[in-house]
Formats: sequence, C-alpha cells, structure tokens
Amino acid sequence: MLYVIHVWYAPSKRQEQSLMRPVSRKSASKNAIALALVAWRKRNKFSQSKAALKLKLSVRTLQEWEQGRSMPRHLALEALRWKIGR
Repeated sequence: MLYVIHVWYAPSKRQEQSLMRPVSRKSASKNAIALALVAWRKRNKFSQSKAALKLKLSVRTLQEWEQGRSMPRHLALEALRWKIGR
C-alpha cells in the first residue's frame, strides 16, 4: 500500500528538473516523504535535532528520510502522518 503525503512546496529550479525525470513508484514515494518532512520541519522552524526529538526518532533516521536514502515502514509512516498532521 502506497501512502503519499501531500505538501504545498515550491521546489528550486534544480529540484524542479529532477522532479520531471521518470522515477519508480518507490523512489517517488521516498521523494514525497522527504519533501513533506522538510516542509513540515521548516514550516515549524525546527532544526533536525528538534524535529527528531518531536518525532521520537534519531537524528540520523530523520536525515536519511529527508534525503530519501530510506523511508519509514508502514507503522512508522502511519505514526509520522499522525504526528505531522497529515
């Protein structure tokens, strides 16, 4: 089951170009989660440390999710959606 977190986000020119390239479903999901996390963190003016503390994650895990290197598993994703209000 694929969950996508919708966020209003204005990408930079470089990000816009990378969003135009075809990607796999898993990769698209990772990107959506990454963009949602970064947007939520910036909207609330949290550092990565403070955001990780609020989400009860390690800073390293948050960094990996934000950079799209990994993504939360189903239960973690559900908890994340609840915590950031999506």
